[in-house]
Amino acid sequence: MPFIKKSFITEKLLPNVAIEKLINNYVQLKKAGSNYTCCCPFHHEKTPSFSVTPSKQMFYCFGCKEHGNVIDFVMKYKNLGFVEAVEEVAQFAGIEVEYDKSSSHSKDEYDRLKEYYELMDRCASLFSSCLKSAEGQVGYNYFKNNRGLSDETILKCRLGFAPANPRYLQDAICRNPADEKKLIDLGLLVQGQYGVHAMYRNRVMIPIFDKRGRIISFGGRTMGDDKPKYMNTKETAIYRKRQELFGLYESLLANNNRPQRLVVVEGYMDVISVRQAGCSYAVASLGTATTPEQIQTMFRYTDRIVFCYDGDSAGRNAAWHALQIITPIMQEGKEISFAFLPPEHDPDSLVREKGLDAFVKFLDEAMSYPEFLVLHNSQSFNLQDPNELSIFINNSIKLIAQIPLSAVQMVCIKLLSTPSGISENQLYDMLKANKDSVKENKSEQRIISESFNNDRKAEAGEVLKTPMRKLMAFIVQQPIVVSSVYHEFSLDTFVALCKRMNVNGSSHLEGILQLISENPEITPANFIELTRGSEYEKTVRFLMDAPLNLVTTTGAELPFNDRIDYFAVLLGDVLLKPLKERAQMLKIQLSQGNPNALEEYGVIQRIIRNNQK
Repeated sequence: MPFIKKSFITEKLLPNVAIEKLINNYVQLKKAGSNYTCCCPFHHEKTPSFSVTPSKQMFYCFGCKEHGNVIDFVMKYKNLGFVEAVEEVAQFAGIEVEYDKSSSHSKDEYDRLKEYYELMDRCASLFSSCLKSAEGQVGYNYFKNNRGLSDETILKCRLGFAPANPRYLQDAICRNPADEKKLIDLGLLVQGQYGVHAMYRNRVMIPIFDKRGRIISFGGRTMGDDKPKYMNTKETAIYRKRQELFGLYESLLANNNRPQRLVVVEGYMDVISVRQAGCSYAVASLGTATTPEQIQTMFRYTDRIVFCYDGDSAGRNAAWHALQIITPIMQEGKEISFAFLPPEHDPDSLVREKGLDAFVKFLDEAMSYPEFLVLHNSQSFNLQDPNELSIFINNSIKLIAQIPLSAVQMVCIKLLSTPSGISENQLYDMLKANKDSVKENKSEQRIISESFNNDRKAEAGEVLKTPMRKLMAFIVQQPIVVSSVYHEFSLDTFVALCKRMNVNGSSHLEGILQLISENPEITPANFIELTRGSEYEKTVRFLMDAPLNLVTTTGAELPFNDRIDYFAVLLGDVLLKPLKERAQMLKIQLSQGNPNALEEYGVIQRIIRNNQK
C-alpha cells in the first residue's frame, strides 16, 4: 500500500465522491432506472454495456468485465498509478489528501522512483540539446536525411544525440555523488575498468515512454554499420522490457486510450516513421521478441492486433513465434492477424516510398490467425512425403489443441483439411485425442480456484460453482445486509464451524467477514480499497462481478428483508454438504457398533431435514 492513509480513502474520500458525477466528466452517462449506463470507455462497442451503480459506488462492464470504484476508473481511464489516481479523485472532490507519515519505507520508495523519472527526463533534455549542437549535427542529419523525419517529429519524439565524451552525463547532470549512483542504477552510467563512464556515446538517442508518458529507458542507435546497431538500457526499477511497448503511450494518447487496432512492427524507427505518416497505432517490442505480457497489455486497450513483419523468411519466423506466444492466451472477441510487406520493404521504407495508404492496405488485407497457422505450417513441410505430411498434421493438431477458443479451433480444422487431404471429421477425432490434456490446461486458465487467483472472466456457473463462493459473492456485494445481522446470525461461530469441518474457502471467508466486523458501514467500493494489495483482493474483485440476480421480476433490487432471508439460505447451503459427509461417517461408526455416534448423528440429520424443507 502506498503512503496515502487507507482510512482517508475509505472514510473521507469515497463517501464524498459521487461515482456517477466523476465518470460523467469523462464519458456521457444516461440514466437507466436507479443506475447509469453508456458505451464502455474500455473497449469498443455499439450497444451500451457499461453500468454505474451509485448505491454501491461501483462501475461494471458486462462486455469486457472491467469493474471497480472511482479510483479504479481513474487508474484505468487515464493510465495512472494508484497514488496519482487517488490524488486526482481527491482534487475532483476538493479534499486534501492525507498521507501516512509513519509509512516511511513506502514514501522513501515512492520518492526514489520519482527521482529516477526526473533524472531520465533531464537526460532526455540533455540529449535533445546535444542534437542541436555542432557535435550533434551528424545525428540531426541522420534523422532528417537518412530517416526523413521532420523537425516536428524530432521534437515530439524528444529524439537526441549522445556525445562522444565518456563523462558528459556526470558533467551535465550529476549534481552530487548520489546522482551518479542513480544513473548507474538506471543503466545510463556503467562502472568499467577505468572508472564510471556513459553507456551511450556517439549515438542517436530514442527515449522510451511508459503508458503514463514517463521516460523509463533509452534506445541508442549507431548512425553507420557499427555493432551493436541498437543498445538498450538494462532493466531497472522503472523499466521491465517484457512488459513495455515502444510507442504504446503515443498510441493511447492519440486514440483516447482505445485504438481501433494496434499494429506491431519490428523497430523503433518503423514506429516513428509510420506515426509521422499518420498511423497513430503502431508499437514495437523492446529489443526482444513479443512477449505474453506485451500481448496481454495490448488486449487491455484494443480488440485487434496486427503483427506486421517483412516478407522474408526472418519476418515470417518472427510472426510464427508471435503466433505460438499468443495461442494459449487468446481471448474471446480479440482479433489477431498477420501482415507481410514485400521483401524489399519495411514499414519505414514503405511509407516513405509509397505513402501511408500503401501501408494501411497491407494491414487491412492481413492474414487471419487461422490462415497463417495453417499456411506457415504447411510451407514448413514437404506434403508430398507421407512422413512429413504426418508430422505436419500432428504438429498442426497439437497447436490447434492449445487454442482456448472453440470457434477458432473449428476454423483452423476447416482450413487444415485442404492441405492435409484429411476430412474435417477425421481431424476432429484427432483433436479430441488431445482433449483431456487441453481441457486440464484450459480449466487451470479459466476456472477460479478456491484461493480465487485465476481469470475473473470465467463463466458465471464456474464462478459460483460452490456454495462457499456464492456466499462470499453475496458478502462482498451486500456488506450492509451482512453487517446488519452479523451478531444475530453468530457469523464468528459460523466461521469457526466451517474451519472445524474443513470447508474449502473458510480462511478467505474469515478474512472478509472480519473486515465487515471492523467496518460495519462498509460498502462494495470500500471493500476494494480495504483489500487492495492484500491476499483477499482477487477474491473480492472476482466475486464483486458474480451474477447473484438479487432482483424482483420487475428488475428492482430485492427488498432488504428478502436479501437477509437469501443470506440465511446461503449459510445453510455452505454447511449442508460437509454435514452430509459427517453424517455418512457417523452412520458407518454406528454400523460398527459405536453407540457414542448416535446422538451427533441424530442432531445432524435434523439439521439436514430442516434445511431441505
